[in-house]
Parts: sequence; structure tokens; C-alpha cells
Amino acid sequence: LAVVCPIRTRSHDWPFEVELPKDLAIEGYVLTDQLKSLDWKTRNLKVKDRAPEHVMQECFDKIHTFL
Repeated sequence: LAVVCPIRTRSHDWPFEVELPKDLAIEGYVLTDQLKSLDWKTRNLKVKDRAPEHVMQECFDKIHTFL
């Protein structure tokens, strides 16, 4: 299983959004308040890119506020 957050292409200026850097394969905003668990093997999901450490930390910090 994997715990993931959806990514939107447009910002809504929500407090739990985290913007992805423009140089990644996927552009958009991580919605850290909408955690989901997925069976990534069953869904045949593949990693397209990896967010830098500072973006991951910002996501973790926002998730931590409501867990």
C-alpha cells in the first residue's frame, strides 16, 4: 500500500496546498488534506518524478497539523 495526496493543476489558495516546483515532470499543487491509501501494485502505478526534500517536508508539516 501507498499513502498518497492528490495533485491539482490549479491553485485554489487553500491552506493545505503545496506547490510543486516547475521543473518536475508533473506540475500542480499537492492537496495534503486529502490523504488516500492505494494498492499501487494492483493499480500499476509508476513513479513519474520525485519532489525535492524541502517540498516533501512542507507536505509532511502540513499533514502533521491535522493528524
